Amino acid sequence: MEAFRLLADEFDCWIIEDACHSPGGSFLNSEGNKIMAGCGKYSELSIFSFHPVKHIAAGEGGMITTNNEQLYKQILTLRTHGITKESEQFQNTIKFAGGENEYPGWYMEMQDLGFNYRLTDIQAALGLSQIKHAEKGLNKRNLIAKIYREALKGKDFIKRQSSINKGHAYHLYVIEVENRLDLYNYLKKNGILAQIHYIPCHLMPYYRLLGWKEGDMPNAESYYKNCISLPMFPSLTEEEHKFVIDKIISFYND
Repeated sequence: MEAFRLLADEFDCWIIEDACHSPGGSFLNSEGNKIMAGCGKYSELSIFSFHPVKHIAAGEGGMITTNNEQLYKQILTLRTHGITKESEQFQNTIKFAGGENEYPGWYMEMQDLGFNYRLTDIQAALGLSQIKHAEKGLNKRNLIAKIYREALKGKDFIKRQSSINKGHAYHLYVIEVENRLDLYNYLKKNGILAQIHYIPCHLMPYYRLLGWKEGDMPNAESYYKNCISLPMFPSLTEEEHKFVIDKIISFYND
């Protein structure tokens, strides 16, 4: 992020940070300072997701963080049909009974073509309740990742696996293996719902219509052939975790 900021400044660009997988995550910058995901030090906007599988779940929707007051105010109006009720932002010159530009309490202005992008109150309440447990969930994710790493380290069927990094949020824990499809089916047969993250975007039909084809992004394609995401969620029990690991090892040993 620090290097991207320098690049963006050089070419007068914005940085919109996709932080959907990293709430609670952090890294150390070149000065040794801890930089939290979404703090806005290196980006104009940071985007978080409240999808059910994310760290903080509210059913759907998300959150934007920014240190730019102008962008903050613009986002507030865009999420609500472009409407503002802030009198200092009003643009119309209107005479009311109380005098010119003495706007009544009900007055509002639509100043831009916005959208209905608000979370419902019920979703917001659910999200706030989850924030209280966010640190505990993050610690559990780190523990799960550490156990995976130690249990699978040195196994000959592991091409690569997620590293253990202080500050990692561990939305996913990924291993790369041979015979990925059969492993996926074996785990599913045993009630373990692993997932594949992600199919390379350029291989989707929409982008193929734009001219993209296999071989255009060989690193992404090579990774996709072998990657599989293992169960990673704070309510994963010790017994369930051991079951997943044992089944992975037994698949390759049998």
